[in-house]
Amino acid sequence: MTFEVVPGLAAGLVGTVVMTAMMSLAGRMGMTEMPPMTLVMGSMMSGDPDRARLLGTVAHYLLMGTVVFGLGYAALFAAFGSASLLTGIAIGAVHGVLVGAMAMPIMPAIHPRMTRTPGSGGAVVDTAGGAVVLAAPGVFGSQWGSMTPVGFVMGHVVFGLVAALVYGVLV
Repeated sequence: MTFEVVPGLAAGLVGTVVMTAMMSLAGRMGMTEMPPMTLVMGSMMSGDPDRARLLGTVAHYLLMGTVVFGLGYAALFAAFGSASLLTGIAIGAVHGVLVGAMAMPIMPAIHPRMTRTPGSGGAVVDTAGGAVVLAAPGVFGSQWGSMTPVGFVMGHVVFGLVAALVYGVLV
């Protein structure tokens, strides 16, 4: 299997759309209090909730999901010589575990609008100032609800599965 840019970008975009929809549905069903990733990412650049969502949408879907992870997964599929469902699931699971165990706990140290104190409640908009304030997620987002760690890893597994399906069909 070869590394191909356009199929990698397509795989990343479709994977991001499906993963984000799944995580949004989990929130609506009360399974997690995780704030939308668009708000988490965008509020790193702006405290205004509307501007944060706009900037976060571009960063989440296009920059990270499509370019960084789409091409990253494509490179891994090429390196492993396979974009099988099992390969996608395995890469997604490792991705989810690494991000949940390493990146989530350090987010308060690098995110300008995230409290350093773990707490539940997901995204909280400060009504006095109208600025976004996020609760610290904890390891695997455990402070954003008891089901969040499972959903977090499963979301990445779904991303890997969808990315493998799309990449495998296009290459």
